[in-house]
Amino acid sequence: MPLDADSPALAPSVSPAPEGPAGRALHELDVRTLPHGGRHEIIFASLDALEPGEAFVILNDHDPKPLRYQTEALWPDVYTWDYLEAGPALWRVAITRAR
Repeated sequence: MPLDADSPALAPSVSPAPEGPAGRALHELDVRTLPHGGRHEIIFASLDALEPGEAFVILNDHDPKPLRYQTEALWPDVYTWDYLEAGPALWRVAITRAR
């Protein structure tokens, strides 16, 4: 039996960007395009710009666990991490400023 456009097998596996305040889609920061030596500095600047309750999504080509460990060590209990997509080719992680 051929698949048609309404078939669930053809549904995309990528999660939509979560919504931030006022129902707006969150900004996505594609760190894959950033130079390796400057990625954390740029991400930290983006984190610092967040107000409590605000978030953005990072896109990466590997699990950003080292970045998470570093942010948790520098700013305990300030940011929450929600994996929206977990590889193998793309990781999408929403980072929210909790306080």
